[in-house]
Amino acid sequence: MICEQMITRDTVISRKSDILTAEVAGEIVLMSVSHWRYFGLNAMGSEIWKRLESSQAVSELCISLAIDYEGDAQEIERDVIDLLIQLDDRNLLEKAA
Repeated sequence: MICEQMITRDTVISRKSDILTAEVAGEIVLMSVSHWRYFGLNAMGSEIWKRLESSQAVSELCISLAIDYEGDAQEIERDVIDLLIQLDDRNLLEKAA
């Protein structure tokens, strides 16, 4: 599936409300009811998913992660955008128009 709109640091994004989630051993498993597929997220992916409960710009998400984890901001931004593209390709995210 090709994204209709590219995800950049300026994209405002949130998780879709119709995705079922469950925490298993500290990690989140997502279930897309419309596609009858499930996806597992590692610990960092799970943290990002939790933070996507409310809409926010990708740059804001990355800044908060860099502060909380004291990591390299550019590396975090690159990794977060890569994950968000994967989640978007699986139709798990909402992007503001």
